[in-house]
Amino acid sequence: MKRKINTIIANLLFFSCFAQTDRKIFVADSLTRESIEYACIVFNDTAGGTYSNEHGYCYIPQNIEQIELSSIGYYSKTTELKQDIDTIFLSPKIYEISEAKVLPNREKRKPVELGYAKEKAMYGMGFPSGGEIAVYIHSINKENAYRLIKQIILQLKTNTPKGIRKLVNMELTDYISVLKINFYRITENNEIGELINTENIVFTSEVLKSKTKLDVSKYNIYMPENGIFVAVEWVGRIDTATGEIIKKTENILPLILVSRKIDNSISFAKRKFKRELNNKWEKSVIDTVFYKEFNNGYTPLISVVLE
Repeated sequence: MKRKINTIIANLLFFSCFAQTDRKIFVADSLTRESIEYACIVFNDTAGGTYSNEHGYCYIPQNIEQIELSSIGYYSKTTELKQDIDTIFLSPKIYEISEAKVLPNREKRKPVELGYAKEKAMYGMGFPSGGEIAVYIHSINKENAYRLIKQIILQLKTNTPKGIRKLVNMELTDYISVLKINFYRITENNEIGELINTENIVFTSEVLKSKTKLDVSKYNIYMPENGIFVAVEWVGRIDTATGEIIKKTENILPLILVSRKIDNSISFAKRKFKRELNNKWEKSVIDTVFYKEFNNGYTPLISVVLE
């Protein structure tokens, strides 16, 4: 009994010490003073980073002296973490809304699905917090241009068998994870261009299934004439007790299912918290002896539905 009590005390001391190593920072709008949820925080002193939670709070190790914060709808900011700092304000961007292009439509058009969600899945692709994967979806013809993107369809792997989870030391308990959906323009060089959405499009794993249709119609994203990149960004796991973003190094479920590279498809991946990659998009190739068939690239199984 005495040994068990000592073990409990030791565990409490360990977690108490661990908690003291993290600084609690509040991220807020400089004008409204309201919290900014899921802002991305990159550690400039070392590899790594985190996100603010849904209430605007993030937890940063004490040894980090400088961070860079960014969030959709705000200007990025680099800040020195002085001892008296507990709140960081981001300045909102003012977007110039271009004139909407309205095409004549005498008949109600049927919804159109474009993309790769109907293709056969070969592999599950996932990233740790800060990872992002994107695939280009062509508008096919001029009739699809400037139509509202009503839904995003994802083929997902939402769980991992217990045997594999034990093998890679993953937690056996269920948890909530957070994903963002981002839309980007395509450049003349067929690379990822500027971000289109002006606010966070966030979904949690509670609403995700093996094949999920996500309603994005309220964000008023219209299919450009030359197509669009659709991206999934892994924010992280959520501690259901504290609401804190749990910092983990392994892949975060759900995984995006992918196929071997489909002809003429274009896909990219990015890791925000890997300093050596400089937060740059890279061609999506799995360079591993276990999946040689993907060395020429892969295609994420993502589609859009146009209204």
